[in-house]
Amino acid sequence: MDKSYLSGKILLNLKFMFLRLPHVLANLLMPLWLIWGLIFEIPIGLDSVGSHAEHFPNEKISVRESTVDLQVTVGHRIFVFGKAKGTMEKVKVGMNVLPFTQVPGAQGSDSFFTKVSWKKLKDGSIQVQSSYNPWPLTLTWTVFANGQLKMEASAPVPNLKEENWLGLGFDYPEHQLYQISWIGDGTLTSENRGNWKNMNFTAMADPEIKEVVNSQGLFQKFQSIKFEFESVVVDVRTETPDVYFGFGQAGNQGSSYPAITSDLGFLLNNPQVSSQPLPQTPGENNFPPNPVSLNPLVLWFHFQ
Repeated sequence: MDKSYLSGKILLNLKFMFLRLPHVLANLLMPLWLIWGLIFEIPIGLDSVGSHAEHFPNEKISVRESTVDLQVTVGHRIFVFGKAKGTMEKVKVGMNVLPFTQVPGAQGSDSFFTKVSWKKLKDGSIQVQSSYNPWPLTLTWTVFANGQLKMEASAPVPNLKEENWLGLGFDYPEHQLYQISWIGDGTLTSENRGNWKNMNFTAMADPEIKEVVNSQGLFQKFQSIKFEFESVVVDVRTETPDVYFGFGQAGNQGSSYPAITSDLGFLLNNPQVSSQPLPQTPGENNFPPNPVSLNPLVLWFHFQ
């Protein structure tokens, strides 16, 4: 066989291999790239609810209204609100139903219901709005197309001069809650993170089981929380500074903390009550003290 022919064929094969080299390397490196992505991918969890909505794709929203409730469906989630007072009643994720029932009115103080309504916004979101006196004067639940649920409660400060702590309560099946994890101020240091395990958790619990009340209460400032139930995980994040969550009797943490009358409470402190005007000298002008504003209580929920 002609040597020049062999040389040409070898050169042609080398040229072909050289041209294919990028594709070969890409195929070899792809598994390593996928492993790297799995290790270093930002998790969807405590630090993502409400602030990283791009992780959750938009889906079609549909509403089913009956005489007693309003069912808002987004993908594989169904949010059920009571029509009587606009309270969230339960959430269905796939085939799993979690009763996560909002207690009407304010947590730990007298509050009187006045009205409720619901509507569809221009972006397709569903809004359920109720009103109480004195707080929350406006309580709004908004269901977004990405499956996120936003709750905002607010009222003018003059209505709240006598209210020390303001918040909302929720009831849930205590025996289905496995554990709670939280981040205190947004940082990931061990000092700002906490975990609580439920000693009364019963796997595959019978609905008729008698619940045992946990005497060890908790009252903790938070920015994000993860509630791990038997079949559903609930991530909660707040946009409001100095918000606390609590349950049980946290008497060992001081009498200044409010009593939690529901299974779970989200509360904020009213600065209008705790702040006092500075004493004035005879030579000072008696200007009225600067008004203290009260931030609305804003919570983002993600059920999965």
